[in-house]
Amino acid sequence: MADALRTDLRLAFKETGEVDLDWSTDTGATTVSGKDNLIQALTLRLIVYRGHLEQLGHTRYGSRVADLIGEPLDRANLDLLRRYVRQALKEDPRVDEVTALSVTARADLPGAVDVRASIRAVTGDAVELGLALDLG
Repeated sequence: MADALRTDLRLAFKETGEVDLDWSTDTGATTVSGKDNLIQALTLRLIVYRGHLEQLGHTRYGSRVADLIGEPLDRANLDLLRRYVRQALKEDPRVDEVTALSVTARADLPGAVDVRASIRAVTGDAVELGLALDLG
């Protein structure tokens, strides 16, 4: 049933915010499978603006997280951000349930938030997702 979480090309998420294929081996691009692939896919879904891939036929892919760029990270906007994140995570067909979700403003980096999610995949596997988003 791990195949239900699929295999894809592994991406390298750089400190600069850029994302590229992982070319860390001499044999070319590497792949990612199972829970690690689901984590990568969910991360991409969160950082891609919803509708950005419309010309490729993926009108509903992505999230509305970018709607909050430049907005104050007050309680109302953090609650809204939490809803946007939950919605995006639940739209992936490999996600059975989002069992826990926290979105917290970072004190050390104004405009940034930490997102932590516990997910139950359709395979029954527990998956932990954690990433920082810069909305400044």
